[in-house]
Amino acid sequence: MGVTAGLICLLVVAAACFLLSQTGITRRLALLAALASGLAMVGVIIDPLEPAAATSLYSIGAIEVVLPAPVPLNERALVVALLFGGTIGLLALALTIPPATKGYGVLFGWLALALAAALLSLAIPPLSFLTPLSWALAVLAAHGALLVSGFMPEPGQLPPHLIAGAVAVVAVSGLIAIKAFISPNALPSTVPVMVALIGALALAGAPPFAGTRLSFANAPALVGALTAGLVLPAIGLGFITRAIPQLPPLPALDGQLLAAAGAIGALGAAISALRSSTGRELVLWQGALQAGVVVCAAAINDPLAGLAAQALLLALQLHAIAGGLVAAAIIQRQGNDQLDGSPARVALPLSGALWIFTTIIATGLPLGWSFWGWRWLIEALATRLVWAIAPLIAAALIGLAAGLPLLIRCWDGQTKAHDHWPEGMLGGLALAPLALAGLIPWLAWPLWLSWSPFAPPVLPAEPIAWPFIGFALTTGIGGWLLARRANQPQTSRDPRSTVIPTWYGMGDALRGLAEAANARTALIVLGRGIDRVASIFHDGMIIFEQRYYLFGVIVALLAILILMAQ
Repeated sequence: MGVTAGLICLLVVAAACFLLSQTGITRRLALLAALASGLAMVGVIIDPLEPAAATSLYSIGAIEVVLPAPVPLNERALVVALLFGGTIGLLALALTIPPATKGYGVLFGWLALALAAALLSLAIPPLSFLTPLSWALAVLAAHGALLVSGFMPEPGQLPPHLIAGAVAVVAVSGLIAIKAFISPNALPSTVPVMVALIGALALAGAPPFAGTRLSFANAPALVGALTAGLVLPAIGLGFITRAIPQLPPLPALDGQLLAAAGAIGALGAAISALRSSTGRELVLWQGALQAGVVVCAAAINDPLAGLAAQALLLALQLHAIAGGLVAAAIIQRQGNDQLDGSPARVALPLSGALWIFTTIIATGLPLGWSFWGWRWLIEALATRLVWAIAPLIAAALIGLAAGLPLLIRCWDGQTKAHDHWPEGMLGGLALAPLALAGLIPWLAWPLWLSWSPFAPPVLPAEPIAWPFIGFALTTGIGGWLLARRANQPQTSRDPRSTVIPTWYGMGDALRGLAEAANARTALIVLGRGIDRVASIFHDGMIIFEQRYYLFGVIVALLAILILMAQ
């Protein structure tokens, strides 16, 4: 089977990278890892269109233990997008490493292992006994790649992504254990289901746990894109979109709360993106914005929303790689990706164009595949949870504004770069499927969406209205570009001058709403409150403990004296 062969290929290459990391063939090992990811993608594609049922090895309670099987057609596109993005990211990272570098083969071993864990997670049933193993392996591999790339955690503190991963593994293990040991015809209660879903949110770095992504903001751009942007969200959000249809329907209130957390969290992520200080951080916050929209779509008990969740999850994966490539190009050619308003030495016109389309994907604007997912979600919310449309639209508008500083960074330079390999060309390759599916959405219908259990009889996309929307948007962007070219300054600007970034003020003014995406401050305040209450109880217990201790000693002595007297 293609999935099994792909898993074996990734694991063998990961072992080779670990064993040969000191031999000075790091680039060859990196290219080998990219080749393994590409071969795994081909294996998933060529699996039978009507896969046979997975063979059960044995059963534990009501859950059967099965090996990875061919991915169903309604989920195969998500797995292909995962491996396609992994292949492009590994290839770009390989081409930026000097050929004779030693010691960094371990990095590609961890990244190949993370991709293998994600493939395993998506190739088995969501409530499988192998699910906690794949989650733990993915978190450890992502952390290993982060350490090898130079990340140094704060002394005495666990990184937030490790804490989130541990919580997620424990939560999903509890749900699987409950499911295994209850009657086969019985359904688990809502509490363990919600706990497992919250654990999956924490693993994916989705709102309100998007702060777990910030550990990767200081890593190399492509390392953060492959781990926090691709692997962990694919596992966590993939579990949510796959498990919810197999579990008992959530109560109306719980579903609305989860959808509200996603919608408001998407708004908080957009505001946090507005406050980003680097391009890498901006890309991660845009991914958190999309994760919130996916959660909102998955929580709504509506067929159109379920279709939207799958469409948006695919866009999220390729967006992460494209955004990482743009940030990597900026760092490679401009020295840094700071969004402080300082002028850049080199203009990157192709990276700027790619960033425009990357932001379009993140915010659901026309011309991109995500536009259709946003459209289906808003149509579902109009009948299910109409008030959630407002924060989603606000998130899209603020997210679009948050992307402008990086666009200025790409286009506003003293000289123009003419070399766009490998980041520019590979970024275009990553975005090409999203552009093609956005312009011609009917291509995704027969091979993917029509097999979904949420699929309507026909694809809900209007062939008449779409060209007018695209023409209007293209005309607007083209007019803006022509106006920009016509109004170029005639005098050179002092390279030491710095433009004060006004978007910082906008982000700070709305920073209270950013807590909806990153609840770290609220959790810190809650933790301090619990510590304060515990200290009060501790002081009280010390006072009473001394008295009761003396009283107990006196009673014991009296009992001994009475026994001796008898």
